[in-house]
Amino acid sequence: MSAENLGISQHRPEWIEPELMVLVARGFPAAMVDWACLMASYHGGNPAHHLLRHSLITEETYYSAVAETCAVPFLPDGSFRPLVIGDVVMQFGEGEAGPLLIGIETGRPIYAIAPAAEDLIELRALLGRYPDWARCIRITTPSAMRIAITVLKAPAGELEQRFPEMSARERVTPGQYSGLSMLSTGFASGLLLPLEAQAFAFSLLVGLSCISTGYGRVVSAVRAGTLAICDRIEPHFGVAALPAASEEWPLYTILVPLYREAAVVPGLVRALTALDYPGDKLDIKFLIECDDLDTKAAFSGLLLSHMEVVVVPEGHPRTKPRALSYGLAAAKGEFVTIFDAEDRPEPDQLKRAVQRFRASPEKLACLQASLSIDNAGDSFFTRQFAMEYAILFDQMIPWFSAEGWAFPLGGTSNHFRRSALIAAGGWDPYNVTEDADLGIRLARFGYDSAALNSTTYEEAPVTWKSWSAQRARWYKGWLQTCFVHLRDPALLLKQAGLAKTIPMSILIAGSLVTLAVHPVFTVVMIGYLFGLWGLPLTETLVGQMVVILSSLTATVGYGATVFAGMTAARKRAIPLRLIDVAGIPVYWLCASLAFYRAIWDFVIRPHHWHKTTHGTARQRALPVGRGTP
Repeated sequence: MSAENLGISQHRPEWIEPELMVLVARGFPAAMVDWACLMASYHGGNPAHHLLRHSLITEETYYSAVAETCAVPFLPDGSFRPLVIGDVVMQFGEGEAGPLLIGIETGRPIYAIAPAAEDLIELRALLGRYPDWARCIRITTPSAMRIAITVLKAPAGELEQRFPEMSARERVTPGQYSGLSMLSTGFASGLLLPLEAQAFAFSLLVGLSCISTGYGRVVSAVRAGTLAICDRIEPHFGVAALPAASEEWPLYTILVPLYREAAVVPGLVRALTALDYPGDKLDIKFLIECDDLDTKAAFSGLLLSHMEVVVVPEGHPRTKPRALSYGLAAAKGEFVTIFDAEDRPEPDQLKRAVQRFRASPEKLACLQASLSIDNAGDSFFTRQFAMEYAILFDQMIPWFSAEGWAFPLGGTSNHFRRSALIAAGGWDPYNVTEDADLGIRLARFGYDSAALNSTTYEEAPVTWKSWSAQRARWYKGWLQTCFVHLRDPALLLKQAGLAKTIPMSILIAGSLVTLAVHPVFTVVMIGYLFGLWGLPLTETLVGQMVVILSSLTATVGYGATVFAGMTAARKRAIPLRLIDVAGIPVYWLCASLAFYRAIWDFVIRPHHWHKTTHGTARQRALPVGRGTP
């Protein structure tokens, strides 16, 4: 097809690039091409440069036309990943032009290139002279090459490649900045209201969050006595029989991310060796950072045939989910689970998970085992931590599971169907509570999560320093998770459904609001009780409502926590003291301080991972757990 037949002016220039002729053949205005040729004749450069510079065509449109003229396939943005050795990209040449090695097909290397417009004549001639080499070439855009080289160069880029809108790499979107500005403006305007109105609005906010979470704690504590810890199996699937022979068990991958954990390696290997699961059906991978030579050396002489150390290459961000992404890429099992360095799972946990998966529909993607603290007697923080975990994993999560609601996962002992985990994009390396994020994302993809009637015993941080660093990371991750999944609230509701979204939102939002306002509420209540200020005036209806609502908030919030905590602690034989129960508000104040630190970190260093040091417990003894049904 000639340029004249396409309506392109023949005098400027005397020739026309084949890719521009392809664009016109696709329906692009010939006058625009003529204009670009005129601009090139006056100002130099290639006509395509002017079309791209003025956003008259996109890179993808132009380079797909280039691929057509070169008779090679075109790769759109995000459709490929570079082949790497370690964390080194196999790129030949400089810049974003390539060639970039992206794979091997039937023994032939496959390269992606993004040629400059001025090099196309030479490229077409080269491809014509060497047809065998042409079969190895794929053409893409410079921006796609840039993303592949910088972001998608490792398994850790899986989520960002496939579902960038669900990645926490971008902290806050422009739309969310606008929303935050509106909230700030509204808050500032509220400060102009009379003090009584401000007090009423504040007490209503605190009351809604505390009463809703308190109600949930009471209901879950009551239900925990009647639930069989949620081994909820769909009636039409029945109970799966356990395989009789070793060869009938599915291959199970265990991922154990470690960093500077040399001291706990022997105990960890012993705990995993004690698992009641056929060794030839286990695929245990210890994920070690490349500079953690001490931890790697600690495995010397301890590894069994089904155990392997996987060295995670240098890269950013250095987080647990990034290491897990490398582990998932190397995983062989039908099912995948994660254990932390200090974990001591019950020996039959994997078998219980297999039985549950086999007896449930494919949409059940994840089972969350209970986490229980076994060094509760070490300090005030460990006892409070143990009580928290008992409420969450023995009461709240089983209740949510029994109702079929979504819930944030724990950081360990979650068991996945590997196919579902891959379908949902795996872990987000930029989210520092990858567990909470993944629990919500699975629900958005139409999968279910449920509680598993098995326990993994963990070690809680003993000191304020280690506890607050860990807690600040958790709260920062919750903030990341909220901002990620609230980028499009309507889409969240559509994907996860109202029944799953509302309870999960109340659980997370109620906790964050309580953390944010608890110190202020405490100071106001104490000051009012001791007569340090006279507001609110009880002579007015608004003042009376504020006092009643605040009193109800304090009573329900604290009372529900005490009831749920003591109920859960009794079942786990946690050695609570009177001062531990009385000190719950103090513990909440400490949690609020960690939350404020999390906000600071979210702004300053959103992807920084506060390392939790393990192996500091004075004594670890398996507590008396609940019986199995």
